[in-house]
Amino acid sequence: MFSGLLNYDKARHRLSADEFLRFQKFAYKKMRHALRLLMFGLPLLFALGWARDLVMMGDTAQWTLLLRLSLTFGLLILASLTWLSGFSRSAELFGTLYALLFSIAIAVTSSIEPERLSLTHVPIMLMAIILLPFALTRVTAVATALALILPMYGMLWYLEAPRGLWGAYTLFFVAGVVIGATLRRAQLSSSMDIFLYRERLLRRLHQAAANQASFEAGDRDHWETRAHFLHRHQRDIQKDLSVVRLDLDPVDDIRERHGNESVAELMKRSTRVMRDCLRHGDLLARVDGRSFVVMLPGSDADAATRVVERIRGAIAGMGGDTPITLSVGITQTREREALKAATGRAEAAMREARLRGCDRVVLG
Repeated sequence: MFSGLLNYDKARHRLSADEFLRFQKFAYKKMRHALRLLMFGLPLLFALGWARDLVMMGDTAQWTLLLRLSLTFGLLILASLTWLSGFSRSAELFGTLYALLFSIAIAVTSSIEPERLSLTHVPIMLMAIILLPFALTRVTAVATALALILPMYGMLWYLEAPRGLWGAYTLFFVAGVVIGATLRRAQLSSSMDIFLYRERLLRRLHQAAANQASFEAGDRDHWETRAHFLHRHQRDIQKDLSVVRLDLDPVDDIRERHGNESVAELMKRSTRVMRDCLRHGDLLARVDGRSFVVMLPGSDADAATRVVERIRGAIAGMGGDTPITLSVGITQTREREALKAATGRAEAAMREARLRGCDRVVLG
């Protein structure tokens, strides 16, 4: 375990600020579902605790029901805000406030029965063990720890607890923080190992796709294999990604006039021309008899349009007795959508270009 923690520190210092931010997002995605279950499940303990109040306090426990429900409702609100904020500073703030309100809730409900003070330090220790592993930054971890202990000290001061109880709370809390911090580092170390391995694999696959695409257009299998990795990589680094569908307009006329061999030669020449117009790292594939699909990493709609106009000009310059034109559809991938949805929009835009009379570009 400890060697893993040292490896985490070394790996963290080797990452750039942008890479470390992507690692934090990756780690958050791994833990977010467990965090949601935890944050929405724990408040129910306070609502269920009213059954104990009813047994121990009888009819006088009725007033505690409103108190417990209010605390439960407040925790659920903070849990919802944390979840809806996703990976952000706001989520860290709401998570810290959640820990603070949870500790306040324990202090308030414990004050109802002061004789329970000798047991309250146990849930605080457990909360430190449970919550700290979910803190992605040291600042959040420290803030969470302080949010847990300060209401407890406030309760001890208000109830004028003996010094021995202060010492017990401190010792149990320190033990919980040590265990929680160790689990946090172990979890981050595991996530870092997976993240670095995943990054190396994506880079190799992306480079392999770029190298292969540098020489020729791949087929549909090539597109399916490579495009998904490139799409995921661009999404992880939050860079623009354009998908372009190109259709050669005069294929049917050329086939009728000169036969299939002329069409095959046209497709080969067009492939070379398109490839020469693309950058190293752009992905080109021929997906059926007359259509191509292109993936342009790091390109927004304007940049993709410039590339397409360069291709159209080069294709038109191929000459011949039949004008060579293109019907083109361009779109950009959107956050959290499948690649299939983007390619579908590009194809629909290309079909619209053909319906409008061909030899044009349509943004989808």
